[in-house]
Amino acid sequence: MDEQIFAIQPYGGISRLFTELARSFLTDSGHGVELLPLSAPIVNRYILDSPELTSRLTTRQARNQWTALAWYFSHIERRRADVIHNTFYLPHGLASARGSKRVVTVYDMIPERMPDTRRRLDFLTLKRKYVEKADHIICISQATRDDLLDVYGNLDTPISVVPLGVDPRFSPAAERLPVLPQKYVLFVGHRGQYKNAALLLEAFAALAAKYPDLQLAYVGGGRFTSTELNLIDRLNLAGRVVQVDLSDQSMPGAYAHAAAFVFPSRFEGFGLPVLEAMACGAPTLLARATSLPEVGGPAAAYFAPNDAGELARELDATLSDSARAERMREDGLQWSRQFPWTRTAEQTAYVYRQVLA
Repeated sequence: MDEQIFAIQPYGGISRLFTELARSFLTDSGHGVELLPLSAPIVNRYILDSPELTSRLTTRQARNQWTALAWYFSHIERRRADVIHNTFYLPHGLASARGSKRVVTVYDMIPERMPDTRRRLDFLTLKRKYVEKADHIICISQATRDDLLDVYGNLDTPISVVPLGVDPRFSPAAERLPVLPQKYVLFVGHRGQYKNAALLLEAFAALAAKYPDLQLAYVGGGRFTSTELNLIDRLNLAGRVVQVDLSDQSMPGAYAHAAAFVFPSRFEGFGLPVLEAMACGAPTLLARATSLPEVGGPAAAYFAPNDAGELARELDATLSDSARAERMREDGLQWSRQFPWTRTAEQTAYVYRQVLA
């Protein structure tokens, strides 16, 4: 695999996927995959915080994202490999070693479906060229596969759906975090654009008087913007909403002690926090949109995207009915156990064997 995503992402779902693939391939010879070292400076903390992975992949800490990318763009891939698995879509990655088969993973079609959400790197990427040059395409959900074919049209290239996984450290046994309230509803991740975080504020405001000891906790995404602070004031939620940034190691504790986890995103390629919340025993409420019903399955409760009223009703039903909440916890635990990272690695290794057959 190339180092693109590890030069771009300190944290994130894509780099989590390739970190877990690397861990599985390096520690379990049963997959039949010999992973070549990256031999590059990176910014990704999942790799850098693991001495074993750092050593075996021969990575080192880059000064910042830009120096990592500069190294990547200035070094031509000369190693011989049977398969090159591209981790992202930067132009340099198209110049792969001669004779290698190419596997490309498509995570979502958000930049194509929602052009106004594009970030700076999205304007540098050549996703379509990667897809066209691939010998095999992996999509992380059926919803992503459907979007890919809808946007790009029918492709002659084989496509496999390989879901993401969840680490065993995400468990109900995780310790409570003193930085979080005693009783809280949880939101995790970035809050802007299609993530739809403001919808949860509106739904929570409708229930705030009924649950005076309950707070709303936003984890990650940086401090509240002035627009968000104005909305919190307008909804009379001052003192009822907190925002904290947590380390990756602390996240199981945030999920495990939440009264409910809410993910109101209007568009997801997969939605890894859903599995993490369920694996920690948090009753999970999801927008009925794109991949989320596929990932949450029968274990989650659902509400229509952009419908704060329906979200408030589903949240109220969960908070007010301890039997329902306990059932959702148990269902989530059982459902999430179907998604170990070892399964993701096994199915990815099968794709490699297919492309070489």
